Amino acid sequence: MNSNSSRKVVVTRLEDHDALANGFRLALEKTPGLLPATLPRQVVIKPNLCDITSWETGVTTDPRWLSILASELRSIRPDVEIRVVESDAISAYKSSRSCDETLDRLGYVTAAREAGIELVNLSRSETIEISLDGLPLPMRIPQLFLEEMYLISIANLKVHVYTRMTGILKNSLGLLPDRDISAFHPYLSVLISRLHLLFPPDLSIIDGRIGLEGKGPIMGDPVRMDTLVVGNDALAVDETACRLMGIRPSEVPHLRTTAADLGRSFGSFELAGELRPRTFAFDAERAHHPIQIKFASRRFHRRLEAFSNRWIDRAFRLRRQPLSFAKSALSRLAGGRRAG
Repeated sequence: MNSNSSRKVVVTRLEDHDALANGFRLALEKTPGLLPATLPRQVVIKPNLCDITSWETGVTTDPRWLSILASELRSIRPDVEIRVVESDAISAYKSSRSCDETLDRLGYVTAAREAGIELVNLSRSETIEISLDGLPLPMRIPQLFLEEMYLISIANLKVHVYTRMTGILKNSLGLLPDRDISAFHPYLSVLISRLHLLFPPDLSIIDGRIGLEGKGPIMGDPVRMDTLVVGNDALAVDETACRLMGIRPSEVPHLRTTAADLGRSFGSFELAGELRPRTFAFDAERAHHPIQIKFASRRFHRRLEAFSNRWIDRAFRLRRQPLSFAKSALSRLAGGRRAG
């Protein structure tokens, strides 16, 4: 397990919106080692493109990050291959969006072409199916992530109606190629934590120039924060984002689950730079608790259905093969007594 001193987060204030490149470079200078001395051939960048809405609203990632990151990465390894990945999805407000249309309309096609970066729609990529502990259904993941790579995740400073806040950890949901992942919504915290264990970002960036308060993650109100948060640990970066928004990390279910799965307590990292928090309004607060109750109800009914199906199956087996069923039941009972 990494020590506290190896987990680093730096907070940098920007003079204006157009100082993005200088602000990022300053963050790297303040905390040496955030970028490695050597890189694998492949670097993957996962932006936050949850809707077809420009970055100025605080909802999505600014496409200018592509040229900024390409310049820094190629200074380390000139022949590096850089890919930007995203998936088709159904948004938090049930609108379907095509990844290809999103990339085009938000300026990523032009930005990628100018920076010599490949765009990858994960919904069209080769996948494998896996099962993860704590999740009731198998899921598909892109084969791309079985390769050696350096992963960069870029998120925004936003509240979220389902999860209280959304940052680096929740950004990993966009790595799933399936458009509709609503079947996993009652298990979001577990899903997010498991994805982090599978694909932990090597570099995490929260572009907090413009945050989003109110009814996030899409239909909220932008608020100017002029802040970048950069770190080598996703949980630490999300904790720092919480502090900037006036949210206790313990209020965020997927942060609690991730910390528990990692065997960590909150605050176990080094922080450089000055925090200037602003309490973000959360208009969805009255809706947050009912949503959690709804998810709990779905989990209960899924367990009840599985329980009922097991007993229905046993009843039919007893009716059709009573002798075989009785022998099997007695064998299980005897085994249970011996184990006790």
